Amino acid sequence: MKTITFSSAILFTANLATQCQSFGINPQSILTSFPLSAAPSDSDFENPRAVQDRTVDPNRYNIPLEEAAELWTASVQESNNADRKAGVPYLSAKSKDYFVDDIPSVAVSRNGGLGLELLELAGGRDDGIGITIVSGVTKGGNAEKAGILPGDSIAAVSVYETESSSDSKGSFGLVEETKSRVRDCECRDFDNTIDALANFPGDDADTVYLDIKRMRRWPKVQVQVEYPPAQCAEGVDNVRKIELFAGENLKRALQNRGIIMDDPGAPKCDYCGSNACYVSISKGKALLNPMGTTEEKLMKLNKDCRLSCKTTVGYNMQEGDLKLRVNLSQW
Repeated sequence: MKTITFSSAILFTANLATQCQSFGINPQSILTSFPLSAAPSDSDFENPRAVQDRTVDPNRYNIPLEEAAELWTASVQESNNADRKAGVPYLSAKSKDYFVDDIPSVAVSRNGGLGLELLELAGGRDDGIGITIVSGVTKGGNAEKAGILPGDSIAAVSVYETESSSDSKGSFGLVEETKSRVRDCECRDFDNTIDALANFPGDDADTVYLDIKRMRRWPKVQVQVEYPPAQCAEGVDNVRKIELFAGENLKRALQNRGIIMDDPGAPKCDYCGSNACYVSISKGKALLNPMGTTEEKLMKLNKDCRLSCKTTVGYNMQEGDLKLRVNLSQW
């Protein structure tokens, strides 16, 4: 295991052997190599995201260090998209029951040291790619005060510097300009992460701003689906219980879990063209996203109904119980 505690009075050398000798690190316990996994295929729902009207504290889905350490992995994707470039490693979770949340620009004072320890989960590659996480924070230290938790991974380090210069026209005297420097360290090994935290900011930086990746449990919604009894064979229970992830589109989620949505007598949905899009919600309405203007007008006389193709379950990272009926004209 490769760990180190940061102090503002320490300057790290680039030589790993020197670091190990100076800080009592046993390099033999480091994982020396690891493969890059291919990115999983795009799912039909997005990660829970921070929004202004969030109703749940996302920290309730944090997991312990030991669990997080088992879940971190580095992935790459074959083609570019709006979020990342092809071939560039990024941190992801090994299990679909968890997701990696972004916590940008966490200000951590360097006065008295950062107060954190690092653990390299994987490394030893010539290209410096690896996985390094926070293994501990000093009680009452700067990292703990900033909200950094064991199990987090540092994706980038930023510093802001103010420079003074004379106004070119000479009318305002000195002009101050703030510039930023950024060092990316997502999916980097122990040495590169150390360099980003200790050497990159320089001696004059009192505060560093860290982009944090945090492993969290994916919130889930327990759903009870009721079929019209007329659509069920004799002796067959018309109730099915399924589990959905927060953020899933309700219609796709129901279909992916084998729920048969077939309602020939119902009008077709203006959005998806299906005659079985309408569902009736008897419990858990607050777990769903608010209706849009058009849906609200359509459902003016049916307050309990939703267009499943326009509905997101577990809105704002909520967990809970949802009860609904499908194929409404058959009841």
